[in-house]
Amino acid sequence: MSKKENHVNETKEMNFSPSPYFVPYMFCPYECFRQQPFEPVSEVDAQMEPTLKDIGYTQAYLRTQIGKKVKIDFLIGTDLFIDKEGILLEVGISYVVIRELSTNFKVMCDLYSIKFVSIYE
Repeated sequence: MSKKENHVNETKEMNFSPSPYFVPYMFCPYECFRQQPFEPVSEVDAQMEPTLKDIGYTQAYLRTQIGKKVKIDFLIGTDLFIDKEGILLEVGISYVVIRELSTNFKVMCDLYSIKFVSIYE
């Protein structure tokens, strides 16, 4: 029997039918942005700004929430509130970056005009 015939016979014998207990997996388009497990502090993190690593600062706390859906309220001027909603991607010393759910745009936001942050679990 040739190699090609042997391969055809092997594939015919295999049964690829799904298990009766198979439950289809629902794909979440934002799963890659979910919060990652905690990792030990590296040398790079040791040299990081205290505002980014000390949980007493807003920036450090928000870094622990990366990957979660958030709604951020901003105070513009003295009386104008606007909000942005999306997945928290990055937190810097003076900014945050979210991916808006409706447009899929990345939006960089000024940290110092943030008044409230709602975090969805």
